[in-house]
Amino acid sequence: MSSLEQQLLKLVSKHSARGILIDTNVLLLYLFGNLLPSAIGQKRLSKYGTQDVDLVSQFVGRFGQLLTTQHVLAETSNLARQIIGGGLRHELSLRLHPLFCLEKPGSLKSCNVDGAAIDADLFARLGLTDAGLTSLVQADTLLLTDDLDLYVSAVSAGGDAINFTHMREAAGTV
Repeated sequence: MSSLEQQLLKLVSKHSARGILIDTNVLLLYLFGNLLPSAIGQKRLSKYGTQDVDLVSQFVGRFGQLLTTQHVLAETSNLARQIIGGGLRHELSLRLHPLFCLEKPGSLKSCNVDGAAIDADLFARLGLTDAGLTSLVQADTLLLTDDLDLYVSAVSAGGDAINFTHMREAAGTV
């Protein structure tokens, strides 16, 4: 077993009951892979393939809940609308609405970001969404991201984070 696999198993064990916090690009991959797989490989999803969808789906399936923030949901919604158009955009939006807006089994759980907990320097460097995610990771939440700067920031702040690119490299999908 590789050291990455060991690290992932440790993090799953530590955080599986609470859930996993998912950043925008990984959430886009997960959602499109499960709701509209024909879009994988297009625009914001151009660097991903179907094997990456399987990888992220299997991994996040180990957690009791998919966590997010209102900032991530807003970015994801806006980017999803840029990836596809026409009737498919409307169809996807109707499928995303209950996941994003309703509190029911299978929907995304939005975590509140305390603005006072956001570091001003991180805000200036990473922006609101990523600085907010870093503040949540410091509060004992596991983050899954494909953003190297966010990953480094979260780990540097003492939080638990996984870089999805590292998972892809280990799985040979990059």
